[in-house]
Amino acid sequence: MQRSFFLAALTALVLPLAGLMADQIILDSVMSREEQKKTGVDKMTMQQKIELEAWLNKTFILKTTDTSSQTQLSMSINIDNGQKLQLSDNTIWEIAPGDVPTAAVWITPFPVKITPSNDPDYPSLLVNTTSGVSVKARKISPSSPAAQPGQSAPAQ
Repeated sequence: MQRSFFLAALTALVLPLAGLMADQIILDSVMSREEQKKTGVDKMTMQQKIELEAWLNKTFILKTTDTSSQTQLSMSINIDNGQKLQLSDNTIWEIAPGDVPTAAVWITPFPVKITPSNDPDYPSLLVNTTSGVSVKARKISPSSPAAQPGQSAPAQ
């Protein structure tokens, strides 16, 4: 009796970790307590959960966030020597003055990701995913005077 309890406890600890590494469906890892209550999974014995997980893993594939299916952004046009950048989704980003020298040399299209920055004036980072170099930026409207190539933003 003690041995089977020990094995059940060990299985409960090890299987969720193994499942996370191997993209296996482990009910305790992929379902919240509320979801388990709604579906009755919380009332299953450990053996029933293991059997259901085995069937699910044999029959289905765990959904994961697949970034390859999402549209990859890239830098398209460098405007005014790095003062603004246009991305492949046609958004235009004004670059923080201190980062313009970095953005000025970005001329070849390359993949970009957008992450938050800690600067309230330039709340985003445009990250060159090839080199890892980033510049602080803020999205601007393409119809605003600051977005027009060859024109300066109005003094504030």
